[in-house]
Amino acid sequence: DTITMDKLKAMRPRGVTRISINPQTLNDHVLETIGRRHTSAQTLEAFSLARTCGYDDINMDLIVGLPEDTLESFQRTLRQVLDLHPESITVHTLSLKRSARIFQDDSEPFSRDAALTGDMLDWGDAQLLHHGYAPYYLYRQSRMVGNLENTGWAKTGKESIYNVYIMDETHTILACGAGAVTKVRDPYSDQLKRIFNFKYPYEYISRHGEMLTRKEQVRTIYEEYRRAKQGLSSV
Repeated sequence: DTITMDKLKAMRPRGVTRISINPQTLNDHVLETIGRRHTSAQTLEAFSLARTCGYDDINMDLIVGLPEDTLESFQRTLRQVLDLHPESITVHTLSLKRSARIFQDDSEPFSRDAALTGDMLDWGDAQLLHHGYAPYYLYRQSRMVGNLENTGWAKTGKESIYNVYIMDETHTILACGAGAVTKVRDPYSDQLKRIFNFKYPYEYISRHGEMLTRKEQVRTIYEEYRRAKQGLSSV
């Protein structure tokens, strides 16, 4: 519900080539149940806007195991998404966070039916393969329904190397925007240093100076490495 024509037009000439438009589901009742503000119609409109602006590498995320979702509902959602022909589709299994209301109120209708969720994944896998998508990365999170998995699917040549890098946690990733996390790979130890941006936009804007100070760590790490390399090469 935050995608607009103005934003899409601003990003395209500045080098943005791949975007994600993530419905989670196209069942409006399920969206309302999980507290999402967008509707299925807004998702379809956002996708159309992105195509109009020339984006030819679009990912869409879906979640299986959502509260009050059914196999038939998920099937309708995936069919609608496949009709859009996005370049990649990521199918996530519901993962319950500690802050989720289900841990505070057991009456919340979060689906914990592992068999049903597995059926959704199995059906989705078959459909994605049939429509020319191939799985290229897989990962798990804690508290996933049925101890299942998240899988990234893509058409040939549209795999996102970023997704592979972020799962491997072996590469530096520079992140921009509120709530983003930069990961800097230390060239000496291969360990990752995480630099957290402020979560909320008002903090991100009002505490910009603090953010700049944090991000100086990126330059410091690689400047020290560059100097060390130059010193070694001059010996």
